Amino acid sequence: MSKSTLQNIPVSADEIIDLEIDSMAYDNSAVARYKDFIVFVDRGAPQDSVQAQITTLRPNYARAKITEIKKSNPAYRTETLCKLFKICGGCQWQHLPYEKQLEQKDLLLRNFFSKLNLADGVLKNISGAENPWHYRNKVQYPVRTTENTNRLKAGYFEWHSNDLINIKYCPIQNSLFDNIVETVRELALKYKIIAYNSKNKTGWLRHICVRIGENTNEALLTLVAVNENLSCSQDFADEVMNRHSELAGICININTNTTNVIYGSKTKVLKGRGYIFEKIDNLKFKISATSFFQVNTPQTIKLLNIIEDMIMGDASPERLYGGILDAYCGVGLISLFLAKHATQVIGIEEIKQSIDDAISSAKENNIQNVIFINVKVENKIKDVLEKYKPEVIILDPPRIGCNKKILESICNSGIKKIIYVSCNPSTLVRDLEILNKSYEIKSIQPIDMFPHTYHIEDIVLLERITTYVHK
Repeated sequence: MSKSTLQNIPVSADEIIDLEIDSMAYDNSAVARYKDFIVFVDRGAPQDSVQAQITTLRPNYARAKITEIKKSNPAYRTETLCKLFKICGGCQWQHLPYEKQLEQKDLLLRNFFSKLNLADGVLKNISGAENPWHYRNKVQYPVRTTENTNRLKAGYFEWHSNDLINIKYCPIQNSLFDNIVETVRELALKYKIIAYNSKNKTGWLRHICVRIGENTNEALLTLVAVNENLSCSQDFADEVMNRHSELAGICININTNTTNVIYGSKTKVLKGRGYIFEKIDNLKFKISATSFFQVNTPQTIKLLNIIEDMIMGDASPERLYGGILDAYCGVGLISLFLAKHATQVIGIEEIKQSIDDAISSAKENNIQNVIFINVKVENKIKDVLEKYKPEVIILDPPRIGCNKKILESICNSGIKKIIYVSCNPSTLVRDLEILNKSYEIKSIQPIDMFPHTYHIEDIVLLERITTYVHK
């Protein structure tokens, strides 16, 4: 930064200052102000009085780390279940009591949505989890091999660091995962399985991934590696399966890419099967090793019920829509759940494995009024809208939100009702500003899918403005 810019900033790099913290930010930090200048304080909590050292300086804000907590309010700061919380990047808000996490998420959302000028009552309070612990039904651990001992480390990275924490216990994930991962660590030493080193291109294993069906108790272990050439693979798989009866199968996923994307395009089953089943509302879903499925099963059931209520409104349970389009349908979770409310449901998804799972689940549940199309949503949305003329569309995009082409196609269609499911308030607001020209935002229901983190899921109901005439 230039000297003139620095002159307007009331703090300097490495300076230690006293701060009073106001609220939580949409990351791992809390918000304080020093002479009206915003300072984000890592691992801070509302109503903390702290001494903090400036670590990052920008024209409009600074970041700081706490050197001393002078005073805290026990209503906002609590002891954490995880002993690694202060360094681990997996959770960000575990030091707040759960009811205060929900309070702070409500405050963040009111700030995010303020630019939309919503009518009173449109934005609801967040729907919290009955049990905010051990909710994650999937874990994806990067791995490292320690020098000298050749022991395998598996866990999360330290916050703002590439240093890996060897996690033996995590209170937000299914407790079975700790035991399965520990077995992999132990047998990796026995069978000389070495973590892949991207710098010198040596080693084999990149990630350990485990997922479980909470309502079926079926688990699946996937080893992400640079190739499928593991000489001890069958002995390794036999020993792991013998120790863990809940495992339905063990897979190797081959990923030779140099990006931070976890999975590659090819998966090989070592033992058992390469998928699990999960049961939701009397429906049985097939979930393969690399397919996406919501990580919090109890809150997923709540999410589905909210979507159903938004679609049906005051209509009788027998009311059938002419067509429902489920964009970014994944393994068909929402499509199959809503099939009873439409003469036809069309699901679009670009990941072929997810589409294969969706088709299998439709057959498993004898649901015959659902069509699944394997294509990028933005490449096919206009054609699908013109061909099937659905009345309702479900949008459940990744964190980057929807392509503008998709939103414009919807606005120029005959779609009467939109349900937008988002895990990123920032991109959601951006997309709603476009849709709001043709649709009225009737309801926004946040749901806490990710307790002890800053992440928030929102479900939005939009209805066509009747005076708007589509082209």
